Amino acid sequence: MLSVIIGRFQTPYLHKGHSALFEAANPMSNISQKKILLLIGCTAAIGTDKNPLDFETRKMLFKTEEGCYQSDFEDIIDILPLFDMPSDKDWSDQIDKIIADLGFKEATIFGGKDNSIEGYYHGKHKVKIINSVGVHSATALRKAIGMSNPKSSEDFRAGIIYAAENRYPIVYSTVDVIVKNDNNYLVGKKGDKYCFVGGFVDPSDNTLQAAAIRELKEETGITDFGNIDYCGSIKIDDARYKGTKDSIMTHCFLVRNARDLKNEIQDKEFKNFVWATREELNDLLHDFHKPLLTFIF
Repeated sequence: MLSVIIGRFQTPYLHKGHSALFEAANPMSNISQKKILLLIGCTAAIGTDKNPLDFETRKMLFKTEEGCYQSDFEDIIDILPLFDMPSDKDWSDQIDKIIADLGFKEATIFGGKDNSIEGYYHGKHKVKIINSVGVHSATALRKAIGMSNPKSSEDFRAGIIYAAENRYPIVYSTVDVIVKNDNNYLVGKKGDKYCFVGGFVDPSDNTLQAAAIRELKEETGITDFGNIDYCGSIKIDDARYKGTKDSIMTHCFLVRNARDLKNEIQDKEFKNFVWATREELNDLLHDFHKPLLTFIF
């Protein structure tokens, strides 16, 4: 008889709820007759707040430093990744195939009540849901860790470095707004040079255009303008990400006939605003914003 435990185990340690799953899957009275297959839920989006730990790191929750199973988990026959799938059917078929490939025709799948697989698994094996033991929330635990003070230890620093080195490269989305009145363009001074209005896309922005309008209002106070048109996208050589695996992709918009530019600078990052011609922009702009001139005809 095969017992299958499915979980994500996105925690730094195993709690009593996890222990209850294993006890239910392999009670001592039947220990010689049962084996446990552990399937750890995996997603392509690693290194996120929801999925900070990769598969190999979570696998080590059940093993000693020498690579053997800990004494409490000696009845595990294997630990395998269970990948997120587009549909419940595809996910269920994946589980059934793993079980069949191991040579088992029957299995019982165990899941916790708080993170129940009931309603998601539609395969041919029976499901048993285990009642919660205490209150254990991996999400709350991760948030508490994130809000805690940094630890003064080599392991803590190494862990942060490991996470940064093993995550996928990030392409950050930004918007830049070229504001045009007649043949003049609005730019704001940052440091000793100028740049167009813009900033990072916020998670609350429903569209890139909404992000552009928000940045325009926040940084200049402009709310009254004619059209806002999408010009195109281009990678920006931003100094903040130079030499890293990350980069910025900005999405450029053109606003015509802008009115009501406030005398008071809205965004304190800007020292002042000026209107400049296309030719003057070549000398005024920071180098990282000069590629946006390709959108000015």
